[in-house]
Amino acid sequence: MRTKKKLLGVLMSMALVFSSAHGAGFKGEVEFTDAEVESHATHARLIVSKARGYLQSTWQDHITFYNKNGVSKYYGDRSKKLNTVGKRRRMLRKYGVSPDLEASLKPTSCIGLTLNALEKGFKEPEDENLISAWAKIEKFTRNNGVDGTALVHALQKLGWRIYYWNPDPEQNEVWDKEEINWQSKGYHSYRYIMLKRKGTYYFNKVDDTKLLVGFGKVVPEEFIKLPFFVGVAHTGYHIFPGMNGEVIEAHSTRALNSKDNLEKSKFNPLGTGGGPRWTRTEKYRSGLIAVPPLK
Repeated sequence: MRTKKKLLGVLMSMALVFSSAHGAGFKGEVEFTDAEVESHATHARLIVSKARGYLQSTWQDHITFYNKNGVSKYYGDRSKKLNTVGKRRRMLRKYGVSPDLEASLKPTSCIGLTLNALEKGFKEPEDENLISAWAKIEKFTRNNGVDGTALVHALQKLGWRIYYWNPDPEQNEVWDKEEINWQSKGYHSYRYIMLKRKGTYYFNKVDDTKLLVGFGKVVPEEFIKLPFFVGVAHTGYHIFPGMNGEVIEAHSTRALNSKDNLEKSKFNPLGTGGGPRWTRTEKYRSGLIAVPPLK
């Protein structure tokens, strides 16, 4: 018991330092006019349809390109090995591919893929109120370090519902121990305690703390039926859009010849082959999911 209390104390201290380093809340605030909120409600299904379509077409484009060329069309925009045209051309040559293929490559990241999908949705109706709302969302997200928690906070202001997800809170302490040296830490014990005490995760107000909590490897059917969602893992370190129980993840530092620069899997953090995941062996274990209001 002493060991558990000591570990929890250490983890909470680390998390408090983490939170302090990021200030007492989000940088600035995002507010929407009544007209913007109304336009979003009116066009919510179209927004979702277009965002889904973007994800599906991007995924198919990725698979087709990779199968044909043996390299990914979408390269990580945080990779120092791929951050110039010259480096990308040299890497293509290294993999036995014509360096001229560089002109077809596109940068990607987890937040980039998500923002692109949402942008397609918000702009599809050609409604000035939605275009204005999207500009506010994008600005707020970028002003907060393109953090996924800031993005879902903005979406919540338009009526999106925020769910806390954690397949097995009883493993929080085990996960925290395993992740002590990971770059991506979930701070699962601390986040869960704050959720119980205040109903918040980081700076986010959580609407639902039941549906996606403690489901183990059996994902609720109600969630699988959702046509679109935006997920956040490990306090915004990772973000993943998805639909009907599947996640599509983009990764910003993997090799150009990796087929998993973009990857699709079932939302099932503890299940074999499930996502979201950082690497093949390291998975994200808790976070938030934002669900659009659909009439």
